[in-house]
Amino acid sequence: MNKINYLVIMVSLLWGCANNAQTFKITEQESVKAFINVHVLTMEDSIPKMSQTVLVKNDKIISIGESKDIEIPVGAKIVDGKHTKYLIPGLTDAHVHLGHKGSEEWIRAYINSGITTVLNLGGSKKVLKLREKVKNKIIVGPDIYTAGRGGVVRELNRKNFKEVSLSKIEERIIEDKEKGYDFIKIYGQMTIPQFEHMLKIAKREGVHAMGHIPRNLTADEALRIGQKSIAHTEEFIYTQFTEFDEQEVIDFAAKAAEQDIWLTANMIAYEKIEQTWGKPQVMDSILKSPHTKRLHPRIKKIYKEDWYGSRDVKSRPYIEKVYKFHFPIVKHFHKAGVNILVGTDTAFPAAAPGESAIDEVKNLTKAGLSNYEALKAGTANAGVYINLFIDNNYHVGKIKENYTAHMVLLPSNPLQNLEVLKSPEGVMLRGHWFNNEDLKKMIQWD
Repeated sequence: MNKINYLVIMVSLLWGCANNAQTFKITEQESVKAFINVHVLTMEDSIPKMSQTVLVKNDKIISIGESKDIEIPVGAKIVDGKHTKYLIPGLTDAHVHLGHKGSEEWIRAYINSGITTVLNLGGSKKVLKLREKVKNKIIVGPDIYTAGRGGVVRELNRKNFKEVSLSKIEERIIEDKEKGYDFIKIYGQMTIPQFEHMLKIAKREGVHAMGHIPRNLTADEALRIGQKSIAHTEEFIYTQFTEFDEQEVIDFAAKAAEQDIWLTANMIAYEKIEQTWGKPQVMDSILKSPHTKRLHPRIKKIYKEDWYGSRDVKSRPYIEKVYKFHFPIVKHFHKAGVNILVGTDTAFPAAAPGESAIDEVKNLTKAGLSNYEALKAGTANAGVYINLFIDNNYHVGKIKENYTAHMVLLPSNPLQNLEVLKSPEGVMLRGHWFNNEDLKKMIQWD
């Protein structure tokens, strides 16, 4: 064999290996699956249903009941819980950013952690293509709903925001809807007439508006104008609770609950800001940890960018104060009846796709939610939110007949220990079953 032919063959082999590493195909499976002898957390309440059988046909849950009462169809794929394992709904991360390079691969990390639905808050053509590839089973990833461009009109995030016309805002909302975006993201600064017009047009067009509170307005004004969904707890600190007064939080929480406000707490993102602000050595340490080394190369590259390590360390006392004040806000909002969602802002430095959502569930318990209430924020609450505001044909977040078959099989009861969420034994995604070995392969990047 001459040298040229040898090189051609070697390049072909390496290309094939690279393609194998980059693709994770959904293969054909039996149309009916039967989970038998499983304890089921339906998330309609906190009481597990013991020794159940759950039947799935194609991508829908078709039957749930005691194993002794359910007949298994001939030819069904059987997953046996052996009266010890727990089945829960797939989780939703209600705040992600999928526009980063490598997302066609690293979104598999969401499935590896049992995250079966995501809300993307920074839209682009790339994200729309990604969503279509997932829908068409070209790549493996969670169901994706996406906002359009942040702030609808980019000039709203600049000093001359007051010059943006109402007609321009209307034009952009209609454009985003026509392009296929699922909702719009509130971002930047706005005059009250601009904000009122944005929400008016969004309502007229049947497009949900969610995101930040306009930074030049108060949270009180945002609620009065009609904003129903806020993407960060910190938004309330910047716009309303500037004096860190807990009594003010208690009073405002009652008002927010009366207006059926939804809060994506997003404590995990600010936790990473607080950990790294002015301390580049912290990110250096994170990058050296065995945990980080197994992440997708593109995610590690984002970590290396370390958005906050170079910030002025003199600002740390304020950053620490803001972070600590997240917890009383979430506590009192939840206590008053505000709807809480799980969100992470991934891909965010040090907040890994997938597992950071589980860390956020645990953060909610630090704010006073029970294990059940925290898990509900990432399952049933998210399902209600999407169905109510974004897609009324989408039913997830519960294990219930006619719901989409997004489910996670766990070795024990997560209501006793939420840490078990990090050890799924299998994940069902739109009726397709990935066992433990499949999940491991999903995050093998080399």
